[in-house]
Amino acid sequence: MHQLPTFLVVSQSFEDLGVRAYKNEAKNLMESPDLLQVALQIHAVEARHAAVVRSIRGQKGWIVGNGMENGMAPAVPAIYEGELNTEQGGVELVGKIAGQDKNTLSEGFDEPLGKDQVLSIAKLFLA
Repeated sequence: MHQLPTFLVVSQSFEDLGVRAYKNEAKNLMESPDLLQVALQIHAVEARHAAVVRSIRGQKGWIVGNGMENGMAPAVPAIYEGELNTEQGGVELVGKIAGQDKNTLSEGFDEPLGKDQVLSIAKLFLA
């Protein structure tokens, strides 16, 4: 049973990578509605998997801060690069929504990761 915490950290990291990868590729599929639909369905499943793993680990169901809290492996910070972002659609959200601080606002969105970033990070998960 001592390997379960490691498995859960790796699983959470891998699912988060998938969420961010599919989010990035959605824009490239706008001209292919059928492919976009499938990609968004996979994106939703990846997000659900990540949320369930977080729940098992006693965490919120979404990325908090830079994603490295609560015992995440030091080998995975690239997965969470940019997750402290508080600008969406060209609008800086800090100060625009009453009662919401920078940390809370950054939790509302998953940032995309580019193909090259994803492929580089994915090598960590391959034997």
